[in-house]
Amino acid sequence: MDPHHRTTRRPLTAPAPKETTMPKGTISILGLGAMGSAMAERLRVQGFTTTVWNRTAAKARPHVEAGSKAAATVAEAAAASDVVIVVLLDHASVREHLEPAAADLKGKVVVNLTTTTPNESRATAAWAADHGITYLDGAIMAVPEMIGTPHARLLYAGDENAFAIAKPALETFGAAEFEGADAGLASLKDMALLTAMYQMFGGLLQATAMMRTVGVPAEQTAKDVIAWLGAVLPLAEEFATVVDGGEYDPAPGQSVDFTRAAMASLITASREQGVSADFLEPVKKHLDELTATGRGTADWISVVEQLRIR
Repeated sequence: MDPHHRTTRRPLTAPAPKETTMPKGTISILGLGAMGSAMAERLRVQGFTTTVWNRTAAKARPHVEAGSKAAATVAEAAAASDVVIVVLLDHASVREHLEPAAADLKGKVVVNLTTTTPNESRATAAWAADHGITYLDGAIMAVPEMIGTPHARLLYAGDENAFAIAKPALETFGAAEFEGADAGLASLKDMALLTAMYQMFGGLLQATAMMRTVGVPAEQTAKDVIAWLGAVLPLAEEFATVVDGGEYDPAPGQSVDFTRAAMASLITASREQGVSADFLEPVKKHLDELTATGRGTADWISVVEQLRIR
């Protein structure tokens, strides 16, 4: 999930429910941005003993006031717990702060929830293995205010034993799903789902730009888009059946040629309203390629086969 998501947090010093006063274990959290802070708070509320570290030490103060211990260094945070949760800015910051503390992290379970690419996740896993660190990579399908609610979904990949050890703490954040031993799998699924999200919202913005040219407010277009997409999204499962079967021609659904003409109309309509069609043109380009190679009668979703870099 986007680490730069802006949100309004409730006070860190909110009293924890009485039933959570018995400690359940010790966890160290590296990184106290919005997401790291939400996780530290959630662990405290659920009865875990927490140690926190942040590059800017002042950010730890409200957590200490709420019951956490502050570590002056990553090495000190590692020494305080057997499970270390990492929620930093990016891959570079993870390596910057973990590498000097490799000896202190040896034998620990490190759960990296920083947003990274699949290959970056695999590289960190390889580094961890070289240093005797039990490594679990994760991806957060949630924004900070969703942590601890039924809507939060977190994906994990890598060392399955690490997942088993850390699971009691990880389940406090939301649904904890283990994707497999390949440390890049959680990140890959995260990136794939985020790709779908951004493409969807790109379509919303395209529609909004078009309707604003005739004075329709964005709020109304959003309502219309939600209603329309809600009606057609179930088609995704039908698309998946066709893709998994690999039988595109003749088209069981809408053909390339039909969809190509439809996309041309959408592009023309956008331009007629003085709106760029940059979001739409790449789809039309792939459809044009299919027609040019004699596949115009195939199902238009066969465009998925065009996306692999050759």
